[in-house]
Amino acid sequence: MASVETTERLGCSLGFISTFTIGTGTMIGAGIFVLPGIALADAGSGAIISFLLGGLISIATAISMSELATGMPLAGGSYYYISRTMGAALGAVIGLGSWLALIFKGTFALIGLAEYSQIFYPLPLYLVAAATGVILLVINYRGAKSSGSLQNFIVIFLLVILAFFIARVSFMVNPANFSSATSYGATSIITTAGVVFISYLGLAEAAAVSEEVKNPSKNLPLAFISSAIVVTLFYVGIMAVVVGFSNLQGIVTSVTPLADIAGLMAGESGRIVIGLGALLATLSTANGAILSSSRFPFAMSRDALMPEWFVLIHQKFETPHNAILVTGTVMVLFLFLFDIEELARLGGAFNILIFILLNMAVIILRKRTLPGYEPTFRDPFFPYTQIFGIVGSIVLLPMLGGLPLLFTVMMIFAGIGWYSFYGRGKAVPEYNLFDLLENTVEKKEIEPVSLVKVLVPISNPKHERDLLKLADFMGSEIICLHVIEVPDQTNLKLAQEAYHEKKIEMDCRFKEEFESYPAILGHKREYIAAFDHSISNSILEQAEIEQADVIIMGWHEPKRFEYSHDVTNQVLLSSKSPIALLKGHLPDSINKILVGYNGKENSVYGLYLAEKLAINTGAGVEIISIISPDEAQEKRQKITDELESLVEKITSIPVSFIVLEKYSIEDALLEASNNNDLIIIGDSSERFKISLLGTLSQRIARHSKKPIVIVKKPKPISRESFNYLVKKPARRIYASLRGKKGQNKLG
Repeated sequence: MASVETTERLGCSLGFISTFTIGTGTMIGAGIFVLPGIALADAGSGAIISFLLGGLISIATAISMSELATGMPLAGGSYYYISRTMGAALGAVIGLGSWLALIFKGTFALIGLAEYSQIFYPLPLYLVAAATGVILLVINYRGAKSSGSLQNFIVIFLLVILAFFIARVSFMVNPANFSSATSYGATSIITTAGVVFISYLGLAEAAAVSEEVKNPSKNLPLAFISSAIVVTLFYVGIMAVVVGFSNLQGIVTSVTPLADIAGLMAGESGRIVIGLGALLATLSTANGAILSSSRFPFAMSRDALMPEWFVLIHQKFETPHNAILVTGTVMVLFLFLFDIEELARLGGAFNILIFILLNMAVIILRKRTLPGYEPTFRDPFFPYTQIFGIVGSIVLLPMLGGLPLLFTVMMIFAGIGWYSFYGRGKAVPEYNLFDLLENTVEKKEIEPVSLVKVLVPISNPKHERDLLKLADFMGSEIICLHVIEVPDQTNLKLAQEAYHEKKIEMDCRFKEEFESYPAILGHKREYIAAFDHSISNSILEQAEIEQADVIIMGWHEPKRFEYSHDVTNQVLLSSKSPIALLKGHLPDSINKILVGYNGKENSVYGLYLAEKLAINTGAGVEIISIISPDEAQEKRQKITDELESLVEKITSIPVSFIVLEKYSIEDALLEASNNNDLIIIGDSSERFKISLLGTLSQRIARHSKKPIVIVKKPKPISRESFNYLVKKPARRIYASLRGKKGQNKLG
């Protein structure tokens, strides 16, 4: 009997209305009922502009988020977009920060709920807030049904109440109240915009359900943008009638301003209606924070950035009980640590950072290629929308005060620290922001063997033969470079003339050795004698002029306190060409080549050079990959599958692979090298490391008894490239000044 094919699919149950109410409900919740009084106290009538500014930044970000969501409609929202654009480290920052900002907003809502509960029956504020938090925790822990329908009802009910409130109060507006919008100063308006920014946090939350939306190419942009516009209009409208209300006495310092205004207008019944709406809004916001508590941890655990324990499903209740328990507990704890305005500032601060990165992500992805990213919605106003969102957010961030800024910085360090401690080496994605900027996200395939132009700087007769031999085997065109170093006081032209007159014996021997060395048939050969005040500068300059594919140099163990002044290290620091460093003497015949492989760019290029070397020597290649004995079986199998695929593609030479389980990479490589004639390893692929060669590369080279080649490719965005950009114009100016000085002496 033929096997039955089984397919599993995730249901897409959210239409436009459901997605719209999720986004609107999380934004139109506690903030609209609590923040107007705080904003009025901080900025006066200028608070209207504060809400408008926050809304415009949110609308711009909603447009950016729509483009990102249609290109990556997966669970995780802002975390997913930023991690896929900027790498796992920043993903950890946003994931942890977004989760904590969500908790701040939930705690903020609990305090708002407690304040409005006083309308019905006076009880201790923190008792009401804490008790409500515990009840919501228990309800969510056990699992509640039909929460989506309830959310739709609450949002529609709130919009109706607020629309009626705006319409009714607008008849009692005093135009004179708007006359001094900047009486508190322009700074207070911007600062207040940062304070009320927590109200727009729901925009990022809404993106977390993208995976569950029907027809995402249509519904996601429509829901995100319309919810941001509607919420902004309601916030500005509410703030306008609150400011314009003819009797502001007592409203400025109130935490329940809407209820107080309704009470003055319609008596106790009006106060109760608004109070009921506020209770529903704050309850919905607090519940939404707990309900969504597993969204970010789930997305992070899927990327190996969070322990699976955090999102385990309860066997009986079928809820992510651990995530709910931790979120609810921290939310209640925060009640006793921060006041309501501090919660708004803390939650808003990280929300601003999220908005900055979301807008940056769109700009990056428009200019660079991310596999699989094909948005069906594209912002027609790009890049002006994103620039406004970024600049507006950056202006707001420092205005929030020292504690929110400190919180944001701490979360950045905490996220990067968590990635380094828990996620490094296993987290998804494996690439980072710099890889995307360089368009090197996709793994490099082994390039076909082609013409390779090799530059060999020669300075020591003892090493010349080995370097030329290696260049002959690896390259198809060999350029031998001998640099005659000229004192700074001597004009280069004068030095060149003196050289030809004296025919310095040692300098001539380099050329004679190069000419007498047997070359592989068909290889083009060229000898260059360069006169320069700096040997390293000459090597770099000639490599650029000749467009060398690779520079082959001898490796010298760095001397203490003199590392940065060595010629080899100066070339390593500024070269735009790949470099192969040979340590030791090549044997007369090379039969077996060991290549250390970890899938990164330098080891990939090392394997490419090994293939070229093996073709010209008849050697076989053994690829070795080393993993920790503690590594998960899935990771081991993934590495094995990758190496099998790699070996199948190399048909020009005998090649095999081995995967070793060792805690020490250095010991494993050194032990394996005993059965080979030559080792080729890629240097560390880190961009901003302190040393020019990785510590592992140096240790292996220092202790290897067999000749070893260390391969290092330059990265466009790295410490070395920045140094090159700085030094290149400086070298030109220096050479120009030296030339003028020499001409003056001749004159």
